[in-house]
Parts: sequence; C-alpha cells; structure tokens
Amino acid sequence: MSPKCLSRKIYLIPIIILAVTLVGCSGADFGETDFNSWSNRLLSWDEKSDKYYSGNLKPGTYPVDLLFSDFYLAMGGETTLGPAISPVSTSEGQTKQFIEAGLMIFDPSAAKSSRFSLAPLGLELGVGEGELLGKAYRTGRIINGYLVIVDFLEEYERLGGARFVGKPISEAYNNPEKGRVEQYFENLGFYRLDGETKIRLMPYGAYACDRNCRTQEPSAGIPIRQPILPDSFLKKTFELGLPFVGKPLTGLHFSPDGKQEVIFENLVLVADNQAPSEVYVRPIAESIGTHAQNLTYPQDSSLSIFYEIEGGMGYNIPIYFIEYLDLYGGMQVAGEPISEVFSPEAGVYWQCFTNLCLQFNLNVEGDQRLRPVPLGKEYKAVDYESARNYEASQGLDNLDLKVWEKDTFVSSNGFQEIHVALFEDGKPLVNFEPVLIVTMPDGSQRKAYFQPSDENGRTSIKLSPIEAPSGTLIAYKICLLGMDEEPRCVGDNYLIWNSE
Repeated sequence: MSPKCLSRKIYLIPIIILAVTLVGCSGADFGETDFNSWSNRLLSWDEKSDKYYSGNLKPGTYPVDLLFSDFYLAMGGETTLGPAISPVSTSEGQTKQFIEAGLMIFDPSAAKSSRFSLAPLGLELGVGEGELLGKAYRTGRIINGYLVIVDFLEEYERLGGARFVGKPISEAYNNPEKGRVEQYFENLGFYRLDGETKIRLMPYGAYACDRNCRTQEPSAGIPIRQPILPDSFLKKTFELGLPFVGKPLTGLHFSPDGKQEVIFENLVLVADNQAPSEVYVRPIAESIGTHAQNLTYPQDSSLSIFYEIEGGMGYNIPIYFIEYLDLYGGMQVAGEPISEVFSPEAGVYWQCFTNLCLQFNLNVEGDQRLRPVPLGKEYKAVDYESARNYEASQGLDNLDLKVWEKDTFVSSNGFQEIHVALFEDGKPLVNFEPVLIVTMPDGSQRKAYFQPSDENGRTSIKLSPIEAPSGTLIAYKICLLGMDEEPRCVGDNYLIWNSE
C-alpha cells in the first residue's frame, strides 16, 4: 500500500529545492538544470496532450464491482462469464450487476452460503424448442426432469450445478441455423459449436439488460454496450484526464454515506443522489490514515506559495505543485493542503491535500516524476463497504443437514427413499445438490446425486433394490460441498430385512 504521511518534519536533502526553501535552511541549491527540466515538463503541453482520455478504456464494459469480484473469479471470470456490462444497482435489498452471460446478485438476507447467486434470466427470456438430438447424445444425468447431456455435464458441475447454473429448463437441442448444440438452464445457457468441444455460455445478461446496456442496435447478435461510466462521471473523468485520476477500480456503486461513487486509482469521484449530474472529488486523504500535520508559518521563498488555513498559519505549497494542479482543476480538485512537503522514502517527496496527495520522485524519469499518489487503492481496501471475502461467505460451518429414510428397513426387492433437508442459520438452502455415497454389501461404493433442493431446502432420492440377506446393514453418507471444497457429511444406515 501507499506510504502514510507520518512525518511532521521536512527532510533536508541538498538536491531538492523544495525542502531547502520551505524550511529556510542553508544548503546547496536545487540544480538549475533539474529546476528547468522539472518546470518545463510540468508546463509542456506536448507531454500533456494525453490529458483527455482517448480510448484506453474498453467501451461498453465496467469493472466488476469489488463486492462480486471473488465470486466472479470463482466462476471463471471474463473467460467464462464475459465482461461486466453494467454498474452495480440495488433494489429490494439486493445488489446486482449484469455480466454478459447473466446477472450476479448479492442478497444479505439469504443464508450465508447462498448470498451470492445468478438470477434466473432463462425463465424470463423464454425458451424456443429446436431439433431434438439423436440417441447418440442421450447420455448424461436427469435433473428436474430434463437430461443434461454429457457434453454439458462437466461444465454444469464445474460452475456449481443447480446452485449457480440453475436447473435445466429445456432438453438439449440441435440448432442448425446457428450450427450448434444448445441447452437452457434457469441462470445460464450452454452451447457447443459444431465441430468444437469447447462449451460456451449464451449472452443471457446482454439480452436481459437489453437497451439499458446498449447504445445502438446489436451487430451480428452481439449487443453493443454503453460506456464504462454514467455520463456525469464520464464527463468529469474526461475533464480531469485519465492519467490524473488513474484507472477505475470499481464501477458506480453506493457508498456507505449513500452517495453515488466510483473509485479510481488516485482519487474518488462522488455525486449526491439529489444532484447526480454534479460530480466532485471525495476527501479521502485523512480517512485512510494520511493524517494532517500541524499548521506552520509562511516561508520567504519565491518557489512556494503560502496557503493560509487559520490565524495566519497554513502550509507552503511549491509553485510547481500548484502549476501541476492547475492543469487538472486546481485546488478545487485537490482540496486544501493538510501537510507540508515531506519525504516518506529516499528521493521521494510528498504533499497531501484533503482529496489527494502529490509525489515528486527523483528515482524515476520522465512525466512519471510528478504525479498523484495512488490513494484510491488504499481507500478501496480500507473504506469500501462492499468489500467482502467471498469464500468466507460461502462456508458451510453453520450447516444443519437433516437426513432420514422413508422406511427403517426394506426387503432386498424393495426401494428405499432417502430424504434430506438443508438449512443454514435456520434458512433453507435452495438448489443445492447433495451427493449420496452408499456402501454396498461387497464393500464397493456407489455415488448418486440428489435432485436440487427446493424452496424449503428439501430433496430426496430413491434407491434401487439391493440384493442382500436379511440383517444386512446398508451404510450411506450424504455430503455437501461448500465453495471451499470441504465436504460436510452425515452418515446413517438402514436394514435389509426379508420377511418369510
């Protein structure tokens, strides 16, 4: 992280004129060559011609909000789900963000391990039937009354099964018009192009978000999406210049104080809900531990300007910092100074303002010598309320897994039925697929999947008859995997009893 403004002392380095002039100490002057080159770099419009952003941001995509970042990566990131195509939004207590393949949801009222999910966009989009596949394809696993063909089954399980993909809502069909095999699920859609083995996801999110995520009609069936930021934030970003604000670290979101906020590498832009078109820079320097220094007196120097705060006291600002800030909106953007120039490390000199800090670094060359300190990264880590540990939220430590059999004993010709109820903190877990592992009389094991749990957290499975003499105990266990891949299992048994 960025070093903190901890020092209240201006270091006396002979080669830096700032320290010499601001504290009024004797010492060698800043070299005339260095003085001129620094001044020229600051004032050269040629080197500042990239102040206004001209295409470095990928149009139509957003940073994945920090709240969803770990979930997004756990699901395969952009390679699997495509880019984010909207900022986050909140409604009915849920936080949402569209990605190309779907809609991510965070619901703080849900059971801990179910707070992150994908919306059932497939149910909203509707499913058209195509040409049923031939018998050669009719292998896989029956879920919700539909066969998930073996081509899609591995990807379905890799992405979390019904828990995140949702239950299938169609058979697998051949789509000759698009040259692919496709199958629709509640939350995602799968397809495989003819002649390929790679499984791809349909753009559920792009089509569901529709014109809210487009600026013009889709080309070749791929929606063209809107700019990375809302117009008011984009305008302010252009005004300040992307090199000055730094790359965006989040999309638009609501901050803890209820304001609309976007965190950039070097600073944070906000807007009040009552005036969303008026975007300004948030004061973050003190909130992340960059503490203000004591006020001081003006120094008699032609190379600095005194900024009075109170009672004839304030801070001395190098003219070169002022001229640099004037290129990007001046003190109105930076805010009042909260420190003198100080050195957090050899050859590096900082001065902090309420909204940002500037650094002059003798250890680098070119226009990187004078630039804002990347405080946005630290603000995001420290003060961004939506920051959460995804895997921790997906733990099953408080899992209540109840198991029972329909019958205490069955004959060797009878069917047994195993029931499961899944709860976490008293809340039912929906769309979880427990695994049943049965130990057979010969010691071998057989594995089967339960159907996804319903809205009450319940599911069941029927076992085929097991040939065994009376008095044989059939041991089984039922396991559930969390995102941490640690199995939570409950074991039990039932009795084979053949009545004469």
